[in-house]
Amino acid sequence: MVAARTPNTIHSSGARNTGTSVKKSRNPRRKAISWNAKIRPELDPEIVSDKRLGDRMLLPTPLLVAEEIAQVPRGATITVSQLRGRLAQRFGADRTCPLMTGIFVKIIAGAVADDLTQGRKPRWPVWRLVNDSGTLSTTWPLDALYRATRLREEGVRLGHKGGAWQVLNPGSAAG
Repeated sequence: MVAARTPNTIHSSGARNTGTSVKKSRNPRRKAISWNAKIRPELDPEIVSDKRLGDRMLLPTPLLVAEEIAQVPRGATITVSQLRGRLAQRFGADRTCPLMTGIFVKIIAGAVADDLTQGRKPRWPVWRLVNDSGTLSTTWPLDALYRATRLREEGVRLGHKGGAWQVLNPGSAAG
């Protein structure tokens, strides 16, 4: 059997494949939801039973994640795993959902980026949150260079590892 050798293109109606493609665009009328709208203060945390692992897992909210980040003192950092552990302990759960926590951290970082863009003081010190490896995430909407600069201003030692900023002693100063 021979595989078809046609390019993955979307053709305009009735047109012969000439190597050109027509891209479908997103709905131009649909507006992007702002980071602030994604914070959703009406949400409540929930503890669910995880049948797969047989434990109790906390489903956090964006504001709950932001509150925990706000408790990290100036000059200290906290890893994402430490953040999840603190939240689980605070609510009497065995663990905190890593997927939801990661999504909510990104939302909080986006809201802080919006604050800065609009000339407002950042609401949460999200720059004090680092990956478990100690690196500053490169996928957040808040620039890694900005976060590194803020950490250095607070006295945190930083270096470079694999093209990313790295806190030299992550989570050590967070109590």
